[in-house]
Amino acid sequence: MTSPTLQLQHLAKCFGKLKVVDDLTLEITGPQVVCLLGPNGAGKSTLMRMITGFLPPDSGTIRVNGHSLETDRLTACNALGYLPENAPSHPAMRVNEALSFVAAMHGLAGAAARQAISEAVAQCQLEPVLTRLASQLSKGYRHRLGLAQAMLHRPPILVLDEPTDGLDPAQKQATRELIRKLGERSIVLLSTHLLDEVPEVSNHVLMMAHGNLVYDGKLPPDLSATFIQKTR
Repeated sequence: MTSPTLQLQHLAKCFGKLKVVDDLTLEITGPQVVCLLGPNGAGKSTLMRMITGFLPPDSGTIRVNGHSLETDRLTACNALGYLPENAPSHPAMRVNEALSFVAAMHGLAGAAARQAISEAVAQCQLEPVLTRLASQLSKGYRHRLGLAQAMLHRPPILVLDEPTDGLDPAQKQATRELIRKLGERSIVLLSTHLLDEVPEVSNHVLMMAHGNLVYDGKLPPDLSATFIQKTR
């Protein structure tokens, strides 16, 4: 199995006159969990939307496992799993229907689909709500459904925007353990506002401020102080 890679070259994105991501270059190689940190408005969610193809960059290139998101979009997107902010789901679908739909969209059928769905359900602890409509789920269960959909096809690169948002303490801990496990086989790029969460899942930290990548390295000894210094 080829080691997963994510390469970003000179990415830029503006909304009107506001430069949200500014000439950002980054390369992540090999299975690992990488935490993306930054204050509100730093450009984290915009960067994640560009990486996953939901938002086109104004300039620059994105390569997923060596495939260009611009010229080989389908192959690149098939290598990605994405949990966006607020974990959107179709309100009229039941949880098991939503997972079956996602499996079909990734070309999984029969025993392969059943196994993938079973693993995702168990790992995200969705057994109690399998036949419940998405519109009836609590925020925590909606987030867990979103994570299950993102990881269902075992993508080599997972992009998770605030994956523990809305979870109770026990659910947070279980999700962090799952993220660590996923990082053994995939690149997991996750954003979080919870600095105390970072050392529980990762030793690789990225920090953004004003659209720029201001830190890319190992977990610093004093994360809070480094965060304040780099992102002010």
